[in-house]
Amino acid sequence: MSERPFSVLCVIPARGGSKGVPRKNIRPLNGRPLIAYTTEAAKESGVIDKLVVSTEDAEIAQVARMWGAEVIDRPQELATDEALTEPVMLHALETVEAQGFHPTHIALIQCTSPLLPPEVIRQAVDIVKSGVSDSCITVFYPQGYEFKWTKNPDGTFGPEHDVERRPRRQDLKPPYHENGAFYITSVDLFKKSRNRFGGSLAKVSGIEMSEWDSLQIDSEDHLFLAEQLLKRRIA
Repeated sequence: MSERPFSVLCVIPARGGSKGVPRKNIRPLNGRPLIAYTTEAAKESGVIDKLVVSTEDAEIAQVARMWGAEVIDRPQELATDEALTEPVMLHALETVEAQGFHPTHIALIQCTSPLLPPEVIRQAVDIVKSGVSDSCITVFYPQGYEFKWTKNPDGTFGPEHDVERRPRRQDLKPPYHENGAFYITSVDLFKKSRNRFGGSLAKVSGIEMSEWDSLQIDSEDHLFLAEQLLKRRIA
């Protein structure tokens, strides 16, 4: 393990070319741009040493700075529809290391998770700092769970459960769902695995969030629902 003092780089990817919701990352949500919610949550957590937004978009960069984040200029080849998140994180890490900041841990926040609470970030960082695990992710346990079916190549459907011993719906055991809001792992593991939670090399803990707080903005309906949830909490 590294002998450097514990420190966390948090990366928020925010490219300009979102398709499902155009200009999604800076769309107004209850009076503020979407990206403001996650930048504020990271700052309010009190456990992030350096917060950066990685973007190729000048307007997003300006908004990110207004809300207190540093900006990493993302290369165009990392801003395509096909670009993966881990190379974006690696580019941000290498950029801050070249500037003289050498964090022991790297975190990822998706700015499409506006209901991520600061205390969840704090809990996740504290777990990793304590040495209980190498990495931590956020998850949710679904409030409801239905019987799953798969579509066959011929267009028919087949059940995933044993039809001869069909269980009661309330006895189904749903898995925890990775909600994509927050990840943290050691820089050493990230460099080896090129994976946001350290991959198969890591001992991973999870912080459970509610299904509503786990909402990710991928459509106009999600924006509408998030706004209603935020208004209800402020009221």
